[in-house]
Amino acid sequence: MGLCVEGIDVLNDRGLRILVEDGVIVATEKIEKRKGLPCIAPGLIDVQVNGNLGVDYSDSDLTAEDVLKVCRSLTAKGTFQHFPTVVTRPELLIERNLSVIAEAVRKYPEVASHITGIHVEGPYISPDDGPRGAHDLRYVRKPSTEELDRWIECSEGLLKIVTIAPETEGSIEFIRHTTGRGIVCSLGHSEATCDQIDAAVKAGAKACTHIGNGSAAMIDRMNNHIIGQLANDGLAITIICDGSHVPPRAVKVFTKCRNEDDVVIITDLAPVAGQPVGLCSWGNMKVEIVMDGSVRLAGTPYLAGAGSPLIRNLGNFVKYTGKSLREALKACTQNPTRIYGLDPSRMEFRVESRADFFVFDWDEVNCVAEIGQIVQGGNK
Repeated sequence: MGLCVEGIDVLNDRGLRILVEDGVIVATEKIEKRKGLPCIAPGLIDVQVNGNLGVDYSDSDLTAEDVLKVCRSLTAKGTFQHFPTVVTRPELLIERNLSVIAEAVRKYPEVASHITGIHVEGPYISPDDGPRGAHDLRYVRKPSTEELDRWIECSEGLLKIVTIAPETEGSIEFIRHTTGRGIVCSLGHSEATCDQIDAAVKAGAKACTHIGNGSAAMIDRMNNHIIGQLANDGLAITIICDGSHVPPRAVKVFTKCRNEDDVVIITDLAPVAGQPVGLCSWGNMKVEIVMDGSVRLAGTPYLAGAGSPLIRNLGNFVKYTGKSLREALKACTQNPTRIYGLDPSRMEFRVESRADFFVFDWDEVNCVAEIGQIVQGGNK
């Protein structure tokens, strides 16, 4: 039996009727925008997910079935594509887990649709407390193009992002090499000067990883990595909009420094996300889940991850910045598609294309999206 969905196509500001049969869009029709219609949007994209529901993409026991579990949990919340993020770990462990994720993509069509890239965050970052964040100091090391090439091979071409601190020795040569392999170098976990940021962009760096985080608490008031990143128009920025990682006023300031095409909303979801408030273990680290949903290194003020889903962060972005719902959706659909080289057809409602969208009600007063229907392959 076919499926008929009516709603407001937010990205294109139009009323739309979509007919789906056998998992494929067979017809679309523009309709009148009328009060009471829900919103329709392509599935959200999250380029920084460390794990979820106890699954850790950096754990030595990661399995293909774990990867499938995360994909299903995120789909239910409107995120249809995500980049598993492997953090600073020993060489062989990173390579193993990239291979496991690639195996899951080969094994499960559901995962292949969901995982369209992989993000390696570190290990080429600042070793100092603060900018290093929750990354294990034992495994922080200098950039290696040979290691990068092994990552590409182990990931079977899925590697899309590498986060690097541009002040590290050998970073410029690494950025040139990585960019030449078609991978985005993203600047983060850094205490670089403005000149070092500019040199990295000149070498090919294209983005910033969770701007405002992975930072020392005290920095030079003028010559620092945050100003350097915001001042350089060659960098897109990713922002964790959970209200804890970046204060609402800072989110507003950051977005004022970029045009709407160069802002990406992310979650930085932690493997411990979804567990009860209190102390728990994340690998070799003791972390604490606090009431606001953030995850912190136990006994410190340093953030280690997040627990807020992307659909909630989207609403926060609207609330904090005064931007439109369309612009917020663009920041977690069309923008990451363009910046990281993903399939643009998944952002459109094309006849004969696979059904790949979700329907939600939008509370304009409280800036909250309530998902009503997930449509993938024509299934509710």
